[in-house]
Amino acid sequence: MSHRQWLCSVCSAHFTRMEHLRRHLRSHDNERPYACALCQRTFTRKDAMKRHEKTCKAQPSVINALDTLASTYNRGNSNSANETLFQNTDLDVAHEDACLANIPASSDFEALDLLYSQDLTPDSTALAGRLEFLAYFTSANGMATFLDQDTLKQWQKMLLEHERHIEMYGYDCDATGLRETCHSAGIQVFTNSWGNTFETTIDPSVVHMTSDDSDLLFLRTQEIIHDLQALVARKADQSIIELDWSPSVQESCSTLFAPNNMRRFLGYFWSLWYPNCPIVHRPSFNPQTAPLTLLCVMVIIGACLSPRAGDGLRARMWLDTVEELVFSNEVFQEKPAMTTTTPPILEGQTEWKKRRVECLQMTYLICSLQKREGSINAQARSRRYRHAMMVTLVRDIGLSASHRDLELKEPSGSWWRKFIVEEERIRSLLYVFCIDSAITMLHNSPPRMVVSELKMDIACPEECFQAGSATECFTALSAWKDSIFWRERLSMSSVVKWICQRSLDDHLVHEFSRMGTLNMCTLVLSLHSLIFSLQNSLIFESTFTPVQTGLENWGRIWNKRIPEDRYTPDNPHTIWKKIGFVRYAAEFWHLARIIVARVQSGSLPRTQKESSRYDHTDMVDVNGLIMEYRRMSLSAPPLT
Repeated sequence: MSHRQWLCSVCSAHFTRMEHLRRHLRSHDNERPYACALCQRTFTRKDAMKRHEKTCKAQPSVINALDTLASTYNRGNSNSANETLFQNTDLDVAHEDACLANIPASSDFEALDLLYSQDLTPDSTALAGRLEFLAYFTSANGMATFLDQDTLKQWQKMLLEHERHIEMYGYDCDATGLRETCHSAGIQVFTNSWGNTFETTIDPSVVHMTSDDSDLLFLRTQEIIHDLQALVARKADQSIIELDWSPSVQESCSTLFAPNNMRRFLGYFWSLWYPNCPIVHRPSFNPQTAPLTLLCVMVIIGACLSPRAGDGLRARMWLDTVEELVFSNEVFQEKPAMTTTTPPILEGQTEWKKRRVECLQMTYLICSLQKREGSINAQARSRRYRHAMMVTLVRDIGLSASHRDLELKEPSGSWWRKFIVEEERIRSLLYVFCIDSAITMLHNSPPRMVVSELKMDIACPEECFQAGSATECFTALSAWKDSIFWRERLSMSSVVKWICQRSLDDHLVHEFSRMGTLNMCTLVLSLHSLIFSLQNSLIFESTFTPVQTGLENWGRIWNKRIPEDRYTPDNPHTIWKKIGFVRYAAEFWHLARIIVARVQSGSLPRTQKESSRYDHTDMVDVNGLIMEYRRMSLSAPPLT
């Protein structure tokens, strides 16, 4: 393809990227969809609006406060490079605006790309101080809130356009070769390293197939309908299931889980939800052999995020039924002794772990789904009871997940299978802890897990988990083996302890910046869990120093990290590799600092603490704190 392959149909200007063409087209129709929240001035591009807000005269205290916060951070930071970066922010903004004003409308945006390749990334701690994502997340419901609204709409629109292209032309114009051709048909072909060739529906592209026994997913549809019908038919008087099986209910079920819709909803799951929760190994996932209940939950999540009207409504009527299906799994019915006894044969251990990890995955997904999409009763039930069952399952599976026994000799099929199962286990455990800490942070609920339990390895880089073959995975792991985390087999709890004990030197900050966004988010949520315990302690006044040290180190590490998806393009085939909500970890960091500062400054008196609400379903309290902080525009005394 040409280096400048995108052509404007109005003025024939050329662009290297589709999003640049879209932004350019607005100059022809005068569309200005972005408005400054301070002065209401409108802009054609979101990035231009963001730069304007930094210097908007309508509320100069915002900029002054950001400068104050940055200088306060720098006084406690020995990294001179960061000092220079923060001190020059205003000059850089003015320079950017002056440069961009001279770029003609028909030019490409390569200069803009250059400007944004600087060290100050959009998710740096300085720019995250406005808490925009957390303000939105704590004031809205739905699975869609795990992504900011602009990103979600952009991705949904892109997927719809891609589907329409497939419907119109019957193939993906970018596809070449068998793998790409199958990919464009909603099917990706893998010959896995343990000897099987299989098809897995993982792309949002849809090929219209008749719902008969010639469809590869038709049998799965019939199995799902059978299981749900049986579950509804035998429900007890006190069951959470409110549905009664009838011809209309059966029709709704048949439509939701029809093969074509399952393909479409699985595509939405991978593209619109998976970045927020990469715990299932996507390259080896096969919907024809996956656990039926796990498949059901994934399909419903995808339907809830569908850009097509009506899909979400149809899916939500099945939330309670599928929740009951998940928790009727035999793993939850086993006696404790049975869950801790593993098969004596190594191969059997791997598959034994796999079954329990899959059960944990479907449990995590349904709990997340009910917390954001369910009724008030479902939200409370999920947080108070189902979550407790999930934590019990975590302890039965074991929190000491590790790759210590994985030798880097050759990329065999059994080797890759072993890596996949253990990495899924590590990631699932981390996400359960993250959701536990998030409940503590958002609902003022005592944590059910403690930081000292986190004996698992930190998650391996996304490149390893996203690899499509044993060889690719082996190559990525070979590059990772020289890191301090693999070399010294550091557990998550040991990393938390390390950053809280003392200020890290620049070399360790650089080493730790390689740990990845998921691990960074787990770290800061660990600090939130510790803060809750300390602020509810009778002797908390003298014990915040380790947490403050951890927060200071975390901020330095975060600003040094390079996002894993920095060069991942936004297209239907690659957005599953993007980073989801964990990219907003810097906002969790800011919130932790705010809470510590309030407690230590005495702005939260004892009488107010004693009357605080615990374990509440809504997120009014934390949202109120965030909005109060935003109204102050960071003009309060600096956090120290």
